[in-house]
Amino acid sequence: MKGSLFINKTYSRNELKGLLESVLFVSGKPVAVDELTDIFDVSKNEIKKLTDELNEDYSERRSGLNVIQVAGGYQMVTNPVYKDELTELFGRRNDNRLTRSVLETLAVISYKQPISKEEVDKVRGVSSTRSINTLLGYKLINISGYTEGVVQSPVYSTTKRFLELFKLKDIDDLPVLDNLAFDEPDNPVDDEELPQNEDAEESDDLNLIS
Repeated sequence: MKGSLFINKTYSRNELKGLLESVLFVSGKPVAVDELTDIFDVSKNEIKKLTDELNEDYSERRSGLNVIQVAGGYQMVTNPVYKDELTELFGRRNDNRLTRSVLETLAVISYKQPISKEEVDKVRGVSSTRSINTLLGYKLINISGYTEGVVQSPVYSTTKRFLELFKLKDIDDLPVLDNLAFDEPDNPVDDEELPQNEDAEESDDLNLIS
């Protein structure tokens, strides 16, 4: 999206809300606040007011849509009030689910980032090689630097894609935890050595939808 909408035309308040609604709907993904301020030629505070007014309109008529703040921007999503009905109609998407071992690894990285694989392994009590590779493949984490010392190991941090998937405004929006620990496994193994069907059995319902 490029340019401002106000070069040759002015808009009423309702038209502005309608245009914002259209932009978010067509995008299908979070639109950065800075991009919206450029398009509408208004301040960040004004963008927030417009989205608040949209949500008030939606609430009054029990709309199936909501506008939420995600990953430093705004995104149009379905109203969680209708989650059960939508699940009944369309079912759950079971493709591309994250296994529990991958979710554990993601949890460690998200709360302790930037963090090396060795540090992740220490928290989990098992090797996280395959889990980290999976998260890199899904672009939920990236290499954000390297450890100091003779042997420099990569350190990992979460990405904007992670914020989008979990509907977080920013990393500070994560729930507060007193501690992050996992039970010591009876027979620790590298998770890259787990058979594929074992991973499938422990899959969580978190879906990765592009």
